[in-house]
Amino acid sequence: MLRSALNALALTAVLAGAAIAAAPRVEKAEPPNWWAGHSVATVRMLIRGSGFAAARVISPSAGLKVGGVRANAAGDHLFFDIAIAKDARPGKYEFRIETAAGSTAFDWGLLPELSPRDPKDEVTSDDIIYLIMTDRFADGDERNNKEVDRKNPRGWHGGDIRGVISRLDYLKELGITAIWLTPWYDNPDEPNTCAQPWCPYTNYHGYHAIDYYGVENHFGTMADLRELVSEARKRGIKVIQDQVANHVGVQHEWVKRPPLPNWFSPFKQNTFNDSVLFSPNASPAERDILLRGWFNEFLPDLNQDEPEVSRYLIQNALWWIGMTGIDGIRQDTIQYMPRTFIRDWSTAILRQYPNFYLVGEVLEMDSAHLAFFQGGKTGWDGIDTKLPSVFDFNLWEASRDVFTGKKPASALRDVLKYDGLYPNRYRLTTLTANHDIDRFMSTPGATLEGAMMHMAFALAVRGIPQIYYGDELAMTGGHDPENRKDFPGGFRGDERNAFTREGRTADEQRMFFDVREWIELRKKSPALRQGRTVDIEYGNDVYVFARIAAGQIYVVGVNRSAETEQTKFDAGVIGLDTESNRCRPEGGASTIPISNQGGIDGTISLSLPGRTVIAYECFAVER
Repeated sequence: MLRSALNALALTAVLAGAAIAAAPRVEKAEPPNWWAGHSVATVRMLIRGSGFAAARVISPSAGLKVGGVRANAAGDHLFFDIAIAKDARPGKYEFRIETAAGSTAFDWGLLPELSPRDPKDEVTSDDIIYLIMTDRFADGDERNNKEVDRKNPRGWHGGDIRGVISRLDYLKELGITAIWLTPWYDNPDEPNTCAQPWCPYTNYHGYHAIDYYGVENHFGTMADLRELVSEARKRGIKVIQDQVANHVGVQHEWVKRPPLPNWFSPFKQNTFNDSVLFSPNASPAERDILLRGWFNEFLPDLNQDEPEVSRYLIQNALWWIGMTGIDGIRQDTIQYMPRTFIRDWSTAILRQYPNFYLVGEVLEMDSAHLAFFQGGKTGWDGIDTKLPSVFDFNLWEASRDVFTGKKPASALRDVLKYDGLYPNRYRLTTLTANHDIDRFMSTPGATLEGAMMHMAFALAVRGIPQIYYGDELAMTGGHDPENRKDFPGGFRGDERNAFTREGRTADEQRMFFDVREWIELRKKSPALRQGRTVDIEYGNDVYVFARIAAGQIYVVGVNRSAETEQTKFDAGVIGLDTESNRCRPEGGASTIPISNQGGIDGTISLSLPGRTVIAYECFAVER
């Protein structure tokens, strides 16, 4: 038996020696290209393959200088820098990798310098964002419908990028100026299996990346993405990518062959005790579980504290912007990554693209916690994340609860009173719902009127409003996956087409019309888009506030009760110092007479129709 063991060891040694001696082989080079004149002038390459032990990398050009060569212990990943000289000429280059056992080559592209971004393409509070779950919106190319099963709520349904392109005119009709698509990275084709009630489930949502540089084959191609951005821009619509730097899918090749031993955090279940991320009093060990813990066994947690991981992810974000021309990035689960990484990621993107829209998902109903992650001030840890925007989930929850009767109308003001905590409250992203929370109409106590008020408030308040697909039709949908239903009319065989007026129910059309009217009002009103907020009255059923900017004054009245209410206040509260003032009803004004709104004694009296959010434009008049 001893001889057999020794023979086995000898054979293992021979095989190991042969592996070490094998010629280098390249499977994948990332990033596959870069740009001349870029703010990142030294690109860190990651090559996957084999036989890289003690490798040298030979550059084909003096303008592309190689440095920092590093192979991992297994010899199956190779890191090195390409320093791009200012006079390097764009073109296709062949880099060689040499070892004592042989050599190989791979092609790499240096693209022409990127054109400066047009300031009008930046996402601001002038915009209306529309969140689309690509697989559930519209099927524009049935050739990529692999294993589609629309009866399975957790299966692939066939929506794709060309489907979104085909519905851009609908979005323009609604008044949308920006679309956010859930992740389009390549994800596993095979479903995930487990002992939980939600298994098996497919990766239709896009959050289990297996290739950060690939496009999901169910959705289309890079050419489709670039066409989407081009066609959207023709219609005045911007495109926002959903990125996921926190984790990958367990089927990623890295999980079997990690580039470095510390590429991933060791498996430890995340406790989701999120308050420790915000609290300066939390123990490092407790905080570490949040930053390094896995969401579940299917989502290995990337270690952004490893500089190679951080650099890879930052370059990847920049690569997608350059390759597609997108106008913004939503970063998934951003609070579970180190704040140093958030800072470095944001800084690198904003250096190349000043004022670029970056919004992080911090799913917390606590304004102080949310403000801790918005950039613009230094936190207790000495870090400014530089992150321009976070989603205002606290205001979303208050709005949902107010308009389903669970909280008084004053709860809206009770959230907005914390606006001073934010470095820039006007860059917060407000929302009506998203793919991780129940739709409004499936919340206990919801009514169509409540949904209309919830939407109107989101479009009247400060920040950048984001609508979830189908909310403009008052779609229903409780917990995942019910909140991710197909858009009616987006797929072959649908009984009706809600993209058209003829295909909508009476309630859907009523909701659609009201949303479109409020969007149009916001677009034409600097005060609603950019104005400061002034509280006027707040109580159980009524919340009245003003938005004031650029010489324009809008007074917004929320009235949850069934009866018309009256509000009266001094005109000076909203900056009108004249005796005679008039207020013209705009949004939500169908039941209000144009006359008799205002005052002649230095006060203003306004009617607030029941179960309505109404906006008045107020101004001084000469007597």
